[in-house]
Amino acid sequence: MNPSTISGLSKHRIEALTDGIYAVAMTLLVIELKLPAHDAVHSADDLIHAVGLLLPKFIAWLISFLVLALFWLGHHRLFQIVRHVDGKLVGLNIVQLGLVCLMPFSSALSGEFGEIWFSQIFYSSNMVLLSILALLIARYIHRHPQLCVHAMTEGAYRAAQIRVGGLIVISAVAVAIATVLPGAGNMAFMLMIVIMPISRRIEARTPQKFESNFLNT
Repeated sequence: MNPSTISGLSKHRIEALTDGIYAVAMTLLVIELKLPAHDAVHSADDLIHAVGLLLPKFIAWLISFLVLALFWLGHHRLFQIVRHVDGKLVGLNIVQLGLVCLMPFSSALSGEFGEIWFSQIFYSSNMVLLSILALLIARYIHRHPQLCVHAMTEGAYRAAQIRVGGLIVISAVAVAIATVLPGAGNMAFMLMIVIMPISRRIEARTPQKFESNFLNT
């Protein structure tokens, strides 16, 4: 059976929806960076001070934007090899997109109330759930090569596991840091700078192994 007939949707519809939702969510992140009230600014020092007060929101915006960009890039890389989608793959994508839509709220909560532990738990939980869905999507594509132009390589799959699994660990570290240093938890996400080159190295060093049942339908 042709997988494209199962859901009635081509992969291009999913890609278009994904691109649109990521674009909107990444744009909405910046809404919380509001200009200082005009009547509160009477000098350059006042303006610098007012902008300085926005620093937690700038940090939340930057981290959230980069994380969403990484998730979008990961999704794009996965769907480069996808030929058709079935009902379950569509469902996994829809759930993940729902979590993407939640990111502007999570980011705003973290930026506005970063000193309150619950805001870090909420923000990190959003990250973890996004990561879990990314892992499920990658695993589904890896285990169903009949949906693909060619099967997902072991290296690409392991690299995805490292990147996404690392983000889950970082999210937990962020909550732990926020317990001791309220408002500083999001700094843990800078560790993503270390994870990315590691995942690329693992992908490059893993033998290119394809599933033998790739032509099965």
